[in-house]
Amino acid sequence: MKKIFLAAFIFLGFSFFLTAQTAEPSKQKISFYLELNSSYKNQIFRDYLFDSPDLLNSRLDWDADYLFSLGLTGGMKIKGLELFVSTDFTLPFECGHMYDSDWRTPGMKTNFSISDLYPAFGNDSLIGIKYHFLPGKNQAGFFITPTLIISNSYISYNAKNTIGWCGDVKHTGLTQNYPWDSEYATKWRKYGIDLTNNITSVFCGLELSKKIRAFEAAGGLLLSPYTYIFSIDHHLNSGEGKYYLMIQEAFFSVLELYLSTGYSINKKNQIILSAQYSFCPRIDGEMYFGYNATNYELTIDISGFSFNKFTTTLSWRISL
Repeated sequence: MKKIFLAAFIFLGFSFFLTAQTAEPSKQKISFYLELNSSYKNQIFRDYLFDSPDLLNSRLDWDADYLFSLGLTGGMKIKGLELFVSTDFTLPFECGHMYDSDWRTPGMKTNFSISDLYPAFGNDSLIGIKYHFLPGKNQAGFFITPTLIISNSYISYNAKNTIGWCGDVKHTGLTQNYPWDSEYATKWRKYGIDLTNNITSVFCGLELSKKIRAFEAAGGLLLSPYTYIFSIDHHLNSGEGKYYLMIQEAFFSVLELYLSTGYSINKKNQIILSAQYSFCPRIDGEMYFGYNATNYELTIDISGFSFNKFTTTLSWRISL
């Protein structure tokens, strides 16, 4: 992991060295800004449990259709260099549904349940550095910006009010498994499931931006050379329940695209509207199991995790 962080800083440092040769920095030496942010997020997590690489046992779909958050961003600009930190907190409102699917017979979904989804706590934080420069031969006036970001996204969910349909022998009492939507399946209320998820990523990339009078538009592409994903599924039942701890490491798998447009009301105030999309294909990793939150044992099963996330943010930037 240290090598990945070192490579990220070398990438950005090399970019700064090259761009400094052609940069046309602003006349102002140093400035600060503060942003008040409100965001709408649509994010989908997928938890997988495999008995073997090609044998899917279970999948949890955490579909948060409407998460809302409030946050702050603070930044400092020194000529073309920009340093910034940002954090936001998720509001605790019902946000979607969780779908639990089991395949007790290969290729046959035998159990299926739906739960209401509530965020218990959520926080997205990041720290970043950019270098804005305008190449001397760039007649169109586009700024090019190498970017390095380290981000951490944490969220915990409660899945409640669960209703399920089960066609496996454990719930039907029959001699063989049947599909969850067959006439042999039984309907029953299940205990809920809680999720704790933390995603830490290093992002490197480039941004392209242009100013036209009071308007400014920007777009960027970021790729994560390293991402660490940590999740705990807590299946509630009698006693403390069951805990499934999953760890995945992703290399050059997480991609992020973003667009933004801003309007300067005056020299001190700017309104910014931005959209961001993040994507990670399924990454496989280790699976641990325990009957409490402190003691886990490594299993022979394979865990998997994937996500996609769309965020729209409205910001008010104040130049200090």
